[in-house]
This record gives sequence, C-alpha cells and structure tokens, in this order.
Amino acid sequence: MDKMNSINQHSLATSNQTTSVTPSEIQRRDIVGELNSGALRYMRNKHSKNTQEAYKSDARIFSEWSYIKSIDPLHATAAEIASFLADQADGELNRWVWTDKTNKKGYLKDGDGLSYSTIYRRLNGIKFALTQLGRTFQEAELTVFSDVLQGIAETNGTEKDKVTGLTPDDLKVIFKHFNTEDVIDLRDRALITLLFAGAFRRSELSNLEYSCITIYPGKGMEITLKKAKRKKSGITKVILVGGTLCPVRFLQEYLVKAEITGGNVFRGGSNNRKITRKTISGQTIGNIVKQRCEDAGLEGRYGGHSGRHGFVDTSLKHNKPINSVMKMTGHVSLSSLQEYFSVAEQWSDNAGDGLLND
Repeated sequence: MDKMNSINQHSLATSNQTTSVTPSEIQRRDIVGELNSGALRYMRNKHSKNTQEAYKSDARIFSEWSYIKSIDPLHATAAEIASFLADQADGELNRWVWTDKTNKKGYLKDGDGLSYSTIYRRLNGIKFALTQLGRTFQEAELTVFSDVLQGIAETNGTEKDKVTGLTPDDLKVIFKHFNTEDVIDLRDRALITLLFAGAFRRSELSNLEYSCITIYPGKGMEITLKKAKRKKSGITKVILVGGTLCPVRFLQEYLVKAEITGGNVFRGGSNNRKITRKTISGQTIGNIVKQRCEDAGLEGRYGGHSGRHGFVDTSLKHNKPINSVMKMTGHVSLSSLQEYFSVAEQWSDNAGDGLLND
C-alpha cells in the first residue's frame, strides 16, 4: 500500500474497526450514540477550533506512525503510545509533509526532536481521538504516559523556543520599500502592524471579521474578538492612532484598496497580486511575517508570535503597567505573560542592579 495514501485508510478519526472494550466504554458509546446533533456539536466544541485542528493533526501523525510500525492505532497499547512519544522527542517519524493537501496525502519523515509542549499536546490529541471512539484509559496507563513525559522534560527540558520580538524600528525597516499602491503590500503592512499594536495571536487576525472593527476618528479603534484563548466570552482591544506607524490608518488604507466591506478582513492573494475571497490561515500569517523579515534583512527567529512578543517587550521597556499589558494580550496570569519577556531584560532590568556597588 502506498504510504502517502494511508492517511485515508488508517485515520483514528475515520476508522470503523471494532475491538474488545470494557463495559464502561460500551456504556459511553451507547450514550454518545443517542446524542442529538446539537449535543454532539457542543461535545465536539469543548475544545477551540484551533485545538481541534491540532488534535486532528496529532491523530493523523500517530495513525501514520502506527501504520509504518505495523500497529493498529485503535488497538495501540500504552507501551506503544509511549514509544510514539519517545520517537517524537528523538526526532523519528515526527514531521508531517503534505504532498497533496487537498486530497489529504502526505508522509512522515524524521526531523529535529519536538518540544515538550508539542509532545504533551500530541498525547492529548491521541487520547481525545481514542476517547471519542469509546476507549477509556486506565490509571496505570496514564501513569506510564506521565512518567515518559517527565523523563522527556528532564532530558530535553521544557523551555519553549522563543521567537524574536519585533520592534517599531524593525517595522520601519520592513515597510521601507513597500509599494503603497500594491494591495498585498498594504495587507501585509496592516497585518504585521496589528500583530504588534494589538498583541494579536495570528489565529485571532485570521478569524477577524469586518463587523468586529469600530473606528473612532482621531482616537483609534476597537477590535472585538468573539472568542479568545482563555476568554471564551471574547475580548475587546482598544488600539490608538499612531504616528508614522499608525495601525488605524494602515488598516483603513488596506480595506479601501482591497474593497473589503464585510466578511473576513485578512484574505489570501492571487498570483497577479489581487486579494481573493479565501480566508488567510494562521500558518500563512506566520509565513508572511517570517518572509517579510527575511526580505528586510532582519536577523533572528521571526514568526507569527513576533508581533505579540515585541509588544510585551516594548511596553515593559516604556514602563507600561503590567495590568494594562495583560489587558491587551488577554493573559489571565502573570506566569503566562512572563513567557514573552525578552532575555535582554535580565541585563537591563535586573533586581540586583546596583545592590553591591558600595
């Protein structure tokens, strides 16, 4: 069988294969089978859309890994799932490559070992997929997973690879040669500036709708997110007008040029540099930031979080109150916000500075 076609035949999400199950698993299946469409929808939506997509990706990778290892993913033992986690940490069959995304064809290849947080999420994706199919994980199995994860953390660490934060000076360099008559340049200028000015996640701008923007001439604008991470009721961000890097003006100029009066704000571009109706993805937004920074000759590890990271760094350097910064980023805890603090802060804002200078 062609390995690249196996995803269509071995997916956890589509398999109808039966297996021996416990009474509690049978009971769960019976209950789920009686749920109406509304209850099923809400059950599925207990996770955000982005988390659901991530879990689908994790289940796909585990299904393909299992096929290559001659394992039935539905019957995978705790030991086999633990072996999968180890391979992800060691860089074996842990990177998915699409060859035909439209027809869901691709393959796994070796790559750098994944971060602890990604492996942890992959385990949750596998557990979620199998649980939806009626499997119940026993305490002993969960303990094995926990021990393997702890070993990965001890061996490889849990520190996330941080992107380089953008600064206002970086934005000026990026936009220096932009053509203000080109709608794609105007889109990217508005997009990158908003990532910084509103500390947006790339997924938030991907899903941003025209109706969620309210302009206050001479003051700024309000952007209301119907749903935000850790804030299911949504969040409203107030963005003020600026000088040469005015996010409000940049957004307005893009909307006018692209003739956008409804629907999603940020959309894809055609080969002849026209705006299409297709919504731009979060991954594409990250690629745009990376490419634009590379084109500008900026050195660093840039991506979709660079604007958000740069906002936090720049705000703190300008002595903005922590609670104001958290209101913009949407963080609910200081510990989460601290992940965005720049390494440079340990030298410029050190609590021990001057204490031994007698």
